[in-house]
Amino acid sequence: MNDLLAGIEWHETNPILNTLITSGAELTLSPLSPGLEADVIKITQGEKHFVLKVWNNRSKPDILRQYRLLEALHRQGIRVSEPIGYGRTETGDGVLLTRYHGTSITKVSPSIFKKIAAVLADIHRLPPDGLEGRALARYDFVGYFFSGIEAFPAMKEELIRLVASADMKMDRVIHGDFNLGNILEENGQYTVIDWTNGQLGDPRYDLSWACLLLRIYLSESKSLTFLYKYQEEMPVATGELEIFEALACLRWLLLDRIAGVPKHADR
Repeated sequence: MNDLLAGIEWHETNPILNTLITSGAELTLSPLSPGLEADVIKITQGEKHFVLKVWNNRSKPDILRQYRLLEALHRQGIRVSEPIGYGRTETGDGVLLTRYHGTSITKVSPSIFKKIAAVLADIHRLPPDGLEGRALARYDFVGYFFSGIEAFPAMKEELIRLVASADMKMDRVIHGDFNLGNILEENGQYTVIDWTNGQLGDPRYDLSWACLLLRIYLSESKSLTFLYKYQEEMPVATGELEIFEALACLRWLLLDRIAGVPKHADR
């Protein structure tokens, strides 16, 4: 493992990373559940734990931007993966090293939803002006979240209609894929991971996407519970969300048409 770390071209170094690189046999590793775009490895050094994420050659995210965004959010007190370093492997794959923040959520309850909703609300109320310029991207909403829709004219026509009616406000930090799979729990604390889609956007879309996934993979009642807990933290009129819920549904259908998505939870 130390050979792997030493073989990475690190673009940021600090004492923690240097210690890991020179630890040799003191390190142990175990694979974590991989994503579609990356392999994930847990690194243990005594009682300290870290996560190394290695994107494969099919995925080319902006690692520097993600690292800077995590840095900025962490400094603001948002519960995100604490970044340790980033770089590239000898084959050019992007890597990101963060602290380990626990395990995936295996059960939910109103009290858990309250904590998770509070984290999302904290993200959405954070003034983006306080973040460094390189940390936060601003993308075209349709081009980013609906890439490939040109192949489906009827869906594209509906998308154009919805976007024209949405009165979007692309002026807040959003996660872009807030779901239970991207939230870790450790000692009652909840941390949001995988900020590949983090950007300036409309919080109402971010919230609607999260609620849609809860409705599909858990239940309508749990989705509503999460929504109510969020509204306690950050009021938003339910009527405002209707168009964004439709946009979230359209995106889910598009992803299913293009690549196929799970139709039920793996629970």
